Amino acid sequence: MPLSADTIATHPAFLPSLSLYGERLAAVYQENQRLGANFGSQRRWLISQAALALYWGGDEGLTVNGLIDVLKPFKVASPNTIRDYVDESLAYGFLRPDPARASLRPRYFEPTPPVYAAIGQWIAANLSMLDALDAKGRVAAFAARPEMIPLMQPRLAFGCLRDAAWREPPPRVALLQKSISGGLVMDNIIVMVGRQRPQEGRYMIPALNAREMAKRILISRTHLQRILRKVVDVGAIGWSGRAFESAMWVDAAFIGEYCRWQAVKSHHLDAAFAFAIRGQADGSLPSFSDHFW
Repeated sequence: MPLSADTIATHPAFLPSLSLYGERLAAVYQENQRLGANFGSQRRWLISQAALALYWGGDEGLTVNGLIDVLKPFKVASPNTIRDYVDESLAYGFLRPDPARASLRPRYFEPTPPVYAAIGQWIAANLSMLDALDAKGRVAAFAARPEMIPLMQPRLAFGCLRDAAWREPPPRVALLQKSISGGLVMDNIIVMVGRQRPQEGRYMIPALNAREMAKRILISRTHLQRILRKVVDVGAIGWSGRAFESAMWVDAAFIGEYCRWQAVKSHHLDAAFAFAIRGQADGSLPSFSDHFW
């Protein structure tokens, strides 16, 4: 039985495991920054995961209109934004025409090898967080059978998409997660929090080097400072001295909000992992309707 979101969020090992996850995700991002940006904001994450789920999740396949139709009920993005996402993914080599459906119209697409590699690393990093809580050996099982990806990913994607607790982050968390590359900024904060215990309701972290971070995550320093200011204004983070130069404090309640939100995704991943294990055991394959309707 998959771990509940509440069990995950309240486990004392979850925050330290999130810190390690942030380090692993940073490594994935540095391998391919353009591709890694799809993990860096909530909108792009939902679009990317829905696109992969359409490809792996049954007979419908991945088309632009199919992706628009799947996301429309959840108001994730406008049709033009989704079309731009597909065009950009084709330009960067993350999607390509599906050779199995080359003669069909509308155009069908498939993910390229770098996407397979990145989603495999991402799943393994997320499974390691669950293993840190109960030592169930999910990462080892996944490493032995990477062909589980097409079984797991659609279940995870549509579970998260249908769950408002994941789709709509808590207001303070959303200030970063709904900003371009804001999720990567939050990953950096969590990495620095690490295994600390809060003192008087706060964690202390070193000063963020805005110039270096902006360069690393491919956004302007002005944009980075703007989104950090928004989080400062709601009391989630702040400086112990001069802004952008001194050590920073992070509100412990804000970290708790983030942990509870991340725990929702971890719950759906655990459910998807269990589903894939069962599917491999009995030889069954999921259909699109199994995940979505």
